[in-house]
Amino acid sequence: MQVLMIGWEFPPAKTGGLGTHCYELVKNLSNKGIHVSLLIPKRTENVKHNIPNVEIIEVGSVAINPYNSVRPEGNIFEKGYGWNFFEEVKAFNKKCVEIAKKKAFDIIHCHDWMTINAGIELKKTMSKPLVFTVHSTEYDRTAHIYPMNFIVDIEKRGLEEADMIITVSEGMKKQLMERYNADQSKITVIYNGIDSSKYFGLTKKDSNGTVLFLGRLTNQKGPYFFMHTAKKVLEKKKNVTFVMAGQGEQMPEMIKMAIDLKIINNFIFTGYLSEEEILRAYSTADVYVMPSVAEPFGITALEAIASGTPVIVSKNAGVAEKIAHCFKVDFWDTHEMANQIIGLLKYSVLKECMRRNSYKEIRNFGWDKVAEKTIEVYRRAL
Repeated sequence: MQVLMIGWEFPPAKTGGLGTHCYELVKNLSNKGIHVSLLIPKRTENVKHNIPNVEIIEVGSVAINPYNSVRPEGNIFEKGYGWNFFEEVKAFNKKCVEIAKKKAFDIIHCHDWMTINAGIELKKTMSKPLVFTVHSTEYDRTAHIYPMNFIVDIEKRGLEEADMIITVSEGMKKQLMERYNADQSKITVIYNGIDSSKYFGLTKKDSNGTVLFLGRLTNQKGPYFFMHTAKKVLEKKKNVTFVMAGQGEQMPEMIKMAIDLKIINNFIFTGYLSEEEILRAYSTADVYVMPSVAEPFGITALEAIASGTPVIVSKNAGVAEKIAHCFKVDFWDTHEMANQIIGLLKYSVLKECMRRNSYKEIRNFGWDKVAEKTIEVYRRAL
């Protein structure tokens, strides 16, 4: 089977779970004999890989990044390509269609709204079935605050035109049906996975006082609630260090908030972290907190568990549907979140019990299973 896949991120250029998903999915599809041609936007660093049966085609401009807040310099690539994100998305889709028409493939697989217009056009012109994976919606990315209607319309059209739809949690499936009127019979839930081998041999360095947040500093990820939770923890337990790892438009606001709340001396703002630095952050954390306002799945929670770190996640996170041995909390309930953090820092037996049992649970989250279920969807679409 030959799959034409259109994605948005691929290591080393990734800003979140979508990049991890695409890499692990194509690698494991390859292991099962599936040939993949993956089209992605060209970034600053060229993609290098040694995955058999996989062709990576970098398209367009290094400037394409939905999270850029600063205009890049010297990155204008081709006609119409430059800093204007939405124009670049349009140009990227057009170029993908041009390239794909010269390829032989059996099925089209698109990831999220930035790629789906190309998929729809190719379905119509090449008469090939279309699979659409929805990792998040515009409602999720904006934390349900002023979603852009034209993006919602693109997502809705993609869901209507797709022959099969994949999403990453039951909560997401419900959202697609209720907000977008998606056809339930076309939707398959395939939870994300974890490559636990990356964390084998990772030396755990418990400090009995380090709490980690890792994610984009945006409304969606809930850094505001993490900050106020930290304030409440420090009122009860002074010697705790809070690490806010990641970058985003709310970084200046979060630093100012830490100063205003008089907790800046207990905070570390890391900015962007490399893969190696992320592993180090997990290994030194005593507790991982994911206070997302909207979290379709939450791969970082699995990564933290694989690193031997107990986790606290929002009740609305997709990962909360499948992991029993973690604390689950409403993202807005900073009192309860603070109590949970204090409990894990104070009671080593509780921390060890949660760590051990949650680690057992992630054995069910192999990427090979994700690939197997994705192939099943392909076969139903053909």
